Amino acid sequence: MEKGACLASSFRPGDHRLGPGIVSPLAHNKINLTLLTHVAGDQLLDSVTVLCTESAAAADSYSLLKARIRKGAVCPYPGACILSLYPHDKRSDIKGNFIRSLAEAKVMIRALASSPSAICAVLPLDAKDRAIEALFQHFVFPSYRTPEEFHAVVHPPQEFVREVIASYQEKIIRVYYIVHQTGLDLWDLSVPSSQALEDFAQALIALGKPNRNIPFLAAVPGPGKKFTLSFSISADCAGEVQDILKANLPAITIRRHSLVAAVFLHGPHFGDRYGIADTLVKTLERAKVSLLALSCAVSSITAIVREEELPTALQVLGKTFEEQS
Repeated sequence: MEKGACLASSFRPGDHRLGPGIVSPLAHNKINLTLLTHVAGDQLLDSVTVLCTESAAAADSYSLLKARIRKGAVCPYPGACILSLYPHDKRSDIKGNFIRSLAEAKVMIRALASSPSAICAVLPLDAKDRAIEALFQHFVFPSYRTPEEFHAVVHPPQEFVREVIASYQEKIIRVYYIVHQTGLDLWDLSVPSSQALEDFAQALIALGKPNRNIPFLAAVPGPGKKFTLSFSISADCAGEVQDILKANLPAITIRRHSLVAAVFLHGPHFGDRYGIADTLVKTLERAKVSLLALSCAVSSITAIVREEELPTALQVLGKTFEEQS
């Protein structure tokens, strides 16, 4: 559980790129991002980005985005928190039960992000206790038997966290690894209500099978108070995915992008310093690689690109980030 502030920004594709419009000005002003999730738009839908910062940086972040996103919308959510569940091994049934827990408890989800090790939800701060209680109804946590035991855990003081952020810098960003996964489809759909979100969660649970995972999941606010969900899964099971989504969400328009690839970067300081997301986004944009979706959560970044553009993406990222041997 991590407290802070949340901002959501929407803009027409091509009007304001993610780099110069959002992550670059934040990095230039040394604003650290505790979470970032992005779903690119198309001819019908706007691109949407949700980011989280510590509360003290909320006002400056809002002003920077408003100055850059003049034709789009920027919506602040001052009181927010990030609830993370891990390890989950990218399993669709765990993702589904996580979302179902929050939907059944009527907890408003501002955004969802994922990493290879965790799934994260951005929630209103006043809903955190209800959300934690809901998770304890569907999951067993060996370290905490009850929500009360979880709340009793002592978190590091913010002064210590800020000291770590301020003291750590490097000219070339080091990562533990850069790996990729090919042969994926990217599915997008917009759900209009908490009940539809719960139905989507049931679809994820139904997709759960041994040796099948969902390497990417993100969700952002959509048009007309809807919620836009984006997830990737092996293209080999496209027919089954289509059938399960239609069975659980018969009135929802579903879009499929094929083929796509996921690129994963995991680093020692992705969660406690600014500028890393900016470096990745700027590198891909300069190389003309289409960033279809993005999730920066916990200590990892997951980028979804077109599969035919993967070689270029790996080449430029390999020159920009230093992999530890």
